[in-house]
Amino acid sequence: MAEPLRHVVVVGGDSCAPGIAACVAHSLRGIDTKITLVDRLSGFSGVASMLPVSTDFYKALRFGEQSLVTGTGATFKLGTEHSGWLQNGKRFIQTFSEYGVPIRQLPFYQYFIKQKLAGHDIDFDDFSVAATAVRHGRFAVPSAEPGSTQSPYQYGLQVDSQRFAGAMLQYAIAAGVNHVAAAASQVAVEADSGFIESVTLDDGTVISGDFFIDCSGERGLLIGDALGTAYESWSEILPCDRCVRISVRNVQDLSPVTRVVAKRDGWSRRVQLMDRADIDYFYNQAITSDEYAAAQLTKDVGASVSAVQEYRSVRPGRRRAFWHGNCVAIGRSAGDLESLEVSGLSLAHSAVVRLMSLWPHADCSPLLADEYNGLTVRDYEFARNFIALFYTLSDREDSNFWHHCQSLKTPDALANRLSLFGSRGRLSWDVDDIFGRDNWVSALIGLNCLPRDYDPLVDVADPELVDRFMGELQQAVLTNVGKMPGHDACLRQLQQGQ
Repeated sequence: MAEPLRHVVVVGGDSCAPGIAACVAHSLRGIDTKITLVDRLSGFSGVASMLPVSTDFYKALRFGEQSLVTGTGATFKLGTEHSGWLQNGKRFIQTFSEYGVPIRQLPFYQYFIKQKLAGHDIDFDDFSVAATAVRHGRFAVPSAEPGSTQSPYQYGLQVDSQRFAGAMLQYAIAAGVNHVAAAASQVAVEADSGFIESVTLDDGTVISGDFFIDCSGERGLLIGDALGTAYESWSEILPCDRCVRISVRNVQDLSPVTRVVAKRDGWSRRVQLMDRADIDYFYNQAITSDEYAAAQLTKDVGASVSAVQEYRSVRPGRRRAFWHGNCVAIGRSAGDLESLEVSGLSLAHSAVVRLMSLWPHADCSPLLADEYNGLTVRDYEFARNFIALFYTLSDREDSNFWHHCQSLKTPDALANRLSLFGSRGRLSWDVDDIFGRDNWVSALIGLNCLPRDYDPLVDVADPELVDRFMGELQQAVLTNVGKMPGHDACLRQLQQGQ
């Protein structure tokens, strides 16, 4: 029998690190494995706009949502409102919910496509409880009761990265994690096995272990510097490699949504917390200077020139291998993407859940590493392709940035998906995709990607009955949303412990 892992070392520097340590500790409770988190827990800034996978993550830890929301000033997220991607100025909402309900076992969107191709003036968002709730600024935690009017949607959170990391650290320590408030500076690798033996901290302390999780951030101290695992660039697919951020302290909009606006030289993302809004502007540094991007952002949000600004690089791409030897990279040390629809935190949460399902012995079987790497590659490529969809379908050509976007490469998997959907609305959706089928459909329809025809089985249903049902469904959505409290009222109730 192989020896179990005795000491797991999580090397931090990325805001995901405390949550990773917390998840490992929670999963290994009752097992005699020491867990050490090396992290100063400083320098994190900005916000994270998390997918439902992160909601599932902290619920699996039995971390109370009320304390998390009230303790970090978080807000709920039902989706993303997009505008500016098309020249006609179309605005649409990308949610995590179902749109409509199946009719005769066919997806609802096929009936919507038939109506749309026939010239009916209908909006796909009208058939989503979540999208309609966003428009009305309402929110309610979905009910687990079958048949409930509040059950057919998921939600994420919008959190302050620093405060979320602090909350996860407190949980991790309570779960038995040994926290060392320091930074790792050197890594020792055993010559014969290629396994990491220890990390040396900036104060000279040496910490040995038999399994290491690299959450050191962009540098990838362990996976990159020490083990030499190459980084695969996706700059030919995704154009943005730079971001500037401004924080605005006054609360203006507490709708449960992230707002993304495509601009002349990139795109902006507004995430509203209880006490402030963070606006990020993503752009290509070879086309747009930092100074110009900051000036455009302050002009757009009406903030003063002296507003807090922070720049950071974006390296679109991923490691060729995420698990190498006895080291697994999670967070920005593993890969980096524009935060258009998926945050690094959500990818990290998905990764650590996968890691725990493949938890190794001390020999770190290459079979487990191969399985983990293959699944994680798919996760990153699913996310990459979803982001690339917006650039592929945008019809803007009003600047050097958008001219550059026209030359970007469309991944083969995305091109095949677009071809299949373009014929009769069929969708080659993978059950493991981090985005659900309706996420893809709502984005495709929102970006005016209507197929040339619809599924012929749609015509089996009585068209008059379908028309009547769709009208009743729209009204039912409005009725259900009307029963929800305002998002701001829901947050106040949580703060008051109701």
